[in-house]
Amino acid sequence: MSDVAGNIEGRVDIVLRLSDGIVTDVDIRSSRPIQTPRIFVGKSVGQLLQTLPLLYSICGTAQAQAAVTACEQALGLPADAQRLSAREKLVWLETAKEHLWRVLLDWPGFIGLPTSAAAVAQMLLLIKRYRYLCYPNERPFVPGVMPEVEDGSAIDRIIDEVEQLLRDQVFGMPPAKWLELQGCDALFHWAETSSLPPARMLYYLLEKEWESLGSAQVRPLPPLDQEFLHQNMEPADADRFIAQPQLGDGCRETSPFTRVRHGPLVSAVEARYGPGLLARFCARLVELAEIPGRLGATPTGEAVPDAVAPGELGIAQVEAARGRLVHRLRLADGKIARYQILAPTEWNFHPSGVLAEGLVGLRAASAETLRQQAVLWINAIDPCVGYDLRIERH
Repeated sequence: MSDVAGNIEGRVDIVLRLSDGIVTDVDIRSSRPIQTPRIFVGKSVGQLLQTLPLLYSICGTAQAQAAVTACEQALGLPADAQRLSAREKLVWLETAKEHLWRVLLDWPGFIGLPTSAAAVAQMLLLIKRYRYLCYPNERPFVPGVMPEVEDGSAIDRIIDEVEQLLRDQVFGMPPAKWLELQGCDALFHWAETSSLPPARMLYYLLEKEWESLGSAQVRPLPPLDQEFLHQNMEPADADRFIAQPQLGDGCRETSPFTRVRHGPLVSAVEARYGPGLLARFCARLVELAEIPGRLGATPTGEAVPDAVAPGELGIAQVEAARGRLVHRLRLADGKIARYQILAPTEWNFHPSGVLAEGLVGLRAASAETLRQQAVLWINAIDPCVGYDLRIERH
């Protein structure tokens, strides 16, 4: 990441305060500049859509999808399920890449195994091929543009290659077959017998008896209607909500875990060990295994939500790799009069949110072990920016 991108995206500072070897207080402060979208005020929709993905290097596809969907609403363009589905599949491919980054680059590093950068590079090439086949003009995020798939069999071959990549590098079996694992015992057998890094990571948690580490109360972010977002993002002091969003009774979580939590495998792990490290690492693998099926699914024909005020205001919600991403804009005389972004990190890394709750109460025999536990929990929640971790003793 360049220095410019880093300055735009900011960082999260996390301080753990110990008393008698136990984390009793967590201080989370974000330097994410939520005012950055204001640079688009006065610009055209075309200028926005060309520039925005360049500013946000993490989940740039999801950012572009949210931006163009919000623009289409504000422009009063009719919703189209096929158009939305094609773009959503690009977001799911990006999510696969982000998950692979965690399980093939981060996880091996935690347990002293070689990383698999080549596999992540292969995924990037597959994404490029898939995108070009759907959008030969290489402009998928332009208002009203439809996919132009001339060779469906070529798309199927890419999906097969994605599935093969996951089979070879992550699961050691077809992803759909891995999803059929019945409960904790079957998952543990896979973790014990597979030599692949994701399995070794889960086995490491079992050996350390860290399965429940970080368990925090689960308060998933529910579906948000457009009116709720309008009411909280329209006022002059909306930056306070965007910086530290809450929903009625408190902080919420939006993550891969909350998306797949009620599936059979994650449910079984959570029932036995709670919503700690094992459940959350398992959830990332479950969502990754589901992506080939999502890529092959046909559009459902479900309607896209209308704007609160068609022809003036646009609000888009996109499930990005780390959780729900919201973009909101208002047009005036064909130019952007206001632009706002609410990222999942603001929910998950709220000073009183799921990250903080999971860190409070951690204890370990050494500062090194405590840091390792904290880093694993931060990785499980997964900020969309870099972070700094400091441990202080009272």
